Amino acid sequence: MHVAQFGNLCHVHYGTLKGTVEAVYEANPGLAREPQPFRSGVLITMPDLDVPRDEPILLWS
Repeated sequence: MHVAQFGNLCHVHYGTLKGTVEAVYEANPGLAREPQPFRSGVLITMPDLDVPRDEPILLWS
């Protein structure tokens, strides 16, 4: 998984990238040293985060 794909994983899981990539790396010591794409069997813990989801902006109601 490339960095862009890893970021996409975080965005899909949390609904935002704001602080989530860093939090996932922090929750997974050594993950940043894993070569990407990640090998089969690498477990990634997605911590519970209190992050606002990106909401669409309605231009007309």
